[in-house]
Amino acid sequence: MQFILIGVVSFASAPKAKAFEYPLRSVINFSQEKISDFKEKKKQKDSAVPEIKEKDQAESSVKPQVEKPAKNENKKEKLSAPKVVDDPKEIERAVEFASQKTGVRKDFLMGMLVVESNLGRNPGSCTYDEVERGAQQSYENGNLSSTAWETFQDRREKVQHVAKDLGYDYKQLKVSCNPSGYAGTGGAMGIPQFMPDTWIAYKDEIGGIVGKRNPDPWNIKDGVVAMALLLADTPGVTEHNLFAERNAAKMYLSGTTSWRYDWYANQILYWAANYRQLLG
Repeated sequence: MQFILIGVVSFASAPKAKAFEYPLRSVINFSQEKISDFKEKKKQKDSAVPEIKEKDQAESSVKPQVEKPAKNENKKEKLSAPKVVDDPKEIERAVEFASQKTGVRKDFLMGMLVVESNLGRNPGSCTYDEVERGAQQSYENGNLSSTAWETFQDRREKVQHVAKDLGYDYKQLKVSCNPSGYAGTGGAMGIPQFMPDTWIAYKDEIGGIVGKRNPDPWNIKDGVVAMALLLADTPGVTEHNLFAERNAAKMYLSGTTSWRYDWYANQILYWAANYRQLLG
């Protein structure tokens, strides 16, 4: 199978893989920020639990009876967006499944997940509606080329098809944001941060493994399988060769194995060895 480039952004010259939009930091600083951010979120989540329970108890004393909705009232209601998975055990189970099915090393997949989507917890910071409006404005202002705009429109149709098949409102889907430092578009989807054309190219293979006609890039299991399949396309990855894993990581980001992306491969392999610090 030929490599298919993926990523967070689409460059005006050609579609490329996900690229960080902030300045390059050392692996140590990057690691410290990840750990601090996760601990702070966990602290906020834990501190909020007693307050919620207390509120629920107060409300239950005032309203002992709650009217139940009609049996099929919301059966056909369109979902606004996929549920974000934050259960560490579920994340690890998904990675173990993908590893067994594809031969990609579990720890390598965990490292990729940390960097690409914070272990699946952050499948995108913008809604597709925001990305769509931003891309159109950039094109109308002359900051986005006609070729890049046509590519975005083609990908938008694919996103709409994916959302329709899954019962989602495509405008509310969480995707990667448009870049702020150069002309390009966001729209990378879900756990693996695939562009829609890449997702569709792998869709049948993903579905065959997870047993779904319409796999979901925002589903942790489906998304990790997609990531593993793309990584497995680099020779040597399924033999757990570290040099091959470095190349696969750089291909995932940039579509090349250039030394310019060694910093990214270093981050991936660091987290492959240290991801448990983020599991709580």
